[in-house]
Amino acid sequence: MLRASLLFQRTSVVGARRMPSAFQPHRFASTKASSANGGFFKSAWTSYSRLLETKPVTTKVVTACTIAGLGDVTCQFIIEKSDKLDVKRTAIFTFLGGVVVAPILHVWYRFMSTTIPGLGTQAVLKRLAMDQLGFAPTFLPIFFTMLLTLEGVPETIPEKVRTEWWPTTKANWVVWVPAQLINFRFVPGNLQVLFANFVGFFWNSYLSYVSHATTPKIEAILEDAGHADHIGHDGHAGHLEHAQS
Repeated sequence: MLRASLLFQRTSVVGARRMPSAFQPHRFASTKASSANGGFFKSAWTSYSRLLETKPVTTKVVTACTIAGLGDVTCQFIIEKSDKLDVKRTAIFTFLGGVVVAPILHVWYRFMSTTIPGLGTQAVLKRLAMDQLGFAPTFLPIFFTMLLTLEGVPETIPEKVRTEWWPTTKANWVVWVPAQLINFRFVPGNLQVLFANFVGFFWNSYLSYVSHATTPKIEAILEDAGHADHIGHDGHAGHLEHAQS
């Protein structure tokens, strides 16, 4: 049995060596295409990394604008199941996420890295506590305030913050505590905002939903202020099923 097996292996090898040359170009073409694709992505990543080093704020702003915009579009079409894109809403959300929030995050991440440097467990946990117990709960109401002001409905800010701050803060912890543990422990400092932005694609979709959700009280405020056209979908941070029904 062993000899028969060895004979089969030898025959297979010989057969492989005698494969017609017509088959060879396909193999080389496939290898060449894979190599070209790999070279493209490697080159693109190298260029992006270089931009992060030479123009960190501009690069992070452009990246954040793209991800925030995609997050809002995803929210409108997939979560809210809208038939038509609200271009103004997407433009405002994109501007806020990229031009306003990204530079703030850039400064905040540098501050955390310089204040509590290192990749050890203790340093990572301290930065995580700073970020999730200090920055996030404080920044969420500021975000709601900026967004609703830009959208021209500042009258709804107190009610929005009152009803959405705590549910959104809890949702933030569910998403960002594990994400930031990975980010602070394994991701290089210059790429941490990029990592946060990719996680933020999903978070932005959710945050856009929460920001544009209405309750009966918010609807009454909008109607009294003459902004009935701003009344969006029903629901709040803890009840995404309203947008899916």
